[in-house]
Amino acid sequence: MNAVSRSQTIDAIARVVARHGPAGMRWSTIAREAGISHAACGRSWFPDMPALVDECYSRTAQGLEESLLRAETAPGSALDKLAAFLVAAFETRRERGQFLSFQPVEELPLPRRKRLRERELMVLARLKRLLAKGQRDGSLALRHIDSTCAMILACLQLPVTTDTAAEQQMWDGEIVELLLAALAEPHPAAVTNYRVQAIPAQ
Repeated sequence: MNAVSRSQTIDAIARVVARHGPAGMRWSTIAREAGISHAACGRSWFPDMPALVDECYSRTAQGLEESLLRAETAPGSALDKLAAFLVAAFETRRERGQFLSFQPVEELPLPRRKRLRERELMVLARLKRLLAKGQRDGSLALRHIDSTCAMILACLQLPVTTDTAAEQQMWDGEIVELLLAALAEPHPAAVTNYRVQAIPAQ
C-alpha cells in the first residue's frame, strides 16, 4: 500500500478542485489523483471533506501572502516589487502545488467561507496597494487596478502545463516577462532581469 504525505494529499485535492470545483469531491477521487490506494488517502489528517477543501484554499492564501511579503520588502521601484511578487508566487506554486481561485467556495461552512473571504480581501488590498504605488512612482502604467489584479491572479491560477520542473520554470518565467511588459510604463526605469532560468536536467 502506497504511503502519501499530508502535503501530497492537499496537492491532489487542489488539482481536482482547480479542474472541477470543490462540489461533490470524494476520497476515492483524491486517491486516484494522487495515484495511491483508497486506504492510504490520509483521511486521519482531516475530519471531513470540507476541512480538506478549506486547507487547500488556506494554502493558496498563505502562499500569496508570503509572496506579497517578499515583494513589499524587496528593494527598488514598484515594478521591481511586482516582479519580486510574481517570481515568488510562481516559485511557491511549483513547490506547493496549484493555486486555487477563491470562487466559488459555497461548499465550505459559513465560518470558513468568511475567514477565507477576509484573507482574499487582504491579498487583494495589498496587491492593489502595490500597483497604486507603481502608478504613483511612474514605474507602472495607468491601468485599471481591479482588472490588473484579476489578470495577475488568473495567471497564477493557471494549471501546470508541463511534465518537468525545468520546463514549468521556463514557462513561468515567460508569464512573468509578459505580465511585466504589459504592466510597465513604455520606458520605465531600469529593472532587474527577472527571467527565471531553467534548472539543468539531471
